Amino acid sequence: MGLPCTTVQSVLKSGVEAPKKPAGRKPAITDKTRTRLIARATLDAVHRRMPYTEIARLEGVQAGRKALMAAFNMEAYGRRVATKKPMLTHAQKQARLAWATAHLNWKSEDWNRVVWTDESSFSTAGFGRVYVTRRPGEKYDQSCLVPKLRTHASWTIHGSISSLGKGPMVVMEKEWGGLTGKVYREKVLPWIYCFMYWVTRHPENRSRHAILMEDGASPHSAKLTKQVHNLNGVDKMYWPANSPDLNPIENVWRLLKQRVARKHPHTLAELRQCVETEWAALEVSDFARYVSSMNERCQAVISVGGGHTKW
Repeated sequence: MGLPCTTVQSVLKSGVEAPKKPAGRKPAITDKTRTRLIARATLDAVHRRMPYTEIARLEGVQAGRKALMAAFNMEAYGRRVATKKPMLTHAQKQARLAWATAHLNWKSEDWNRVVWTDESSFSTAGFGRVYVTRRPGEKYDQSCLVPKLRTHASWTIHGSISSLGKGPMVVMEKEWGGLTGKVYREKVLPWIYCFMYWVTRHPENRSRHAILMEDGASPHSAKLTKQVHNLNGVDKMYWPANSPDLNPIENVWRLLKQRVARKHPHTLAELRQCVETEWAALEVSDFARYVSSMNERCQAVISVGGGHTKW
C-alpha cells in the first residue's frame, strides 16, 4: 500500500475500526411525509375514498403502493369497506340526542312496555356473501355456484317484538300492491293492536299499557293512521328520523335473514315458507337481549352527540 511499517503497526495498536455502513435502507416515506399523507387522506369523505396512490400524487410524494400501505398501516389505517348508514342532518342528530337523553334512565319494566315494529324485505338473492368449501379447480362446479337470476323474488314482511315475546308476522301479499297507508291500517294494525293487548296483559307488565314504536314511514305517519291510533287510545312513542340503530327489531331482521339464507330458497314459495318457519322458531332469548341493550344504545348516542353508533 506504500505505507511505512511503523504507520501500519500504529493503526493496528490503536484499534481503529473501518467505518460502518448505515444500518438498513433510508425509509421511502419519512414520519413527516406520513403525517402529511394521513392528514390529506382523512380530510373529508371525498379524500377518504381516494386510493393511496392518488393521495400521494396530490401531496407530491413519489412512492410505490406497498410503501404507501406500510406507511398507513403504521398508524393503523387501512382500506376497508365503508359502512352503510342513513345520512343525518344537524336537526336529526339533535332529535336523536334528545330521545336518547329522555330514555337513558329507563328501567327494564319501562322497556318491557314497548312494542317495536318494522318492515323488512326478504329476497332470493340471499343475505351477504356465500362461502363454499372447494379446491382451486372446483370454482365452476355446480355445487359451488350461487344461482344468478335475472330478477330476484322478494317478500315484504311486517313484524313486532317486545322483550316479553314476539307478535304475528304479516306477509304483504302481492295483490295488496305494496304497503300503502290503507293496507297498513286494514291489514297490519289489527295484528299490532292484538299484540299490544297481549303485552299489556302480560304478568310482568301488571296491566301497564303497551307503547307502540313506529318509524316515520308514510304509511305509519299518515293522517288517517294517526286518527285510527287516537280512536283506539294507542300510546305511541315519538321516534327520531333515521334511527334504525335505536330499534332492536333491526337486529332481529339481520338474524332472521342469516337463518333464511342458510336454507337457500330459490322461489317465492320456498322463500315465504323459510321466512315463516324461521320467524316461528324465534325464541324470546333471540331478541330480548337486543331490547336489554337499549340503555347502552342511548348512552352511545349521547357519547357521539346524536351521531351514528355501532348498533
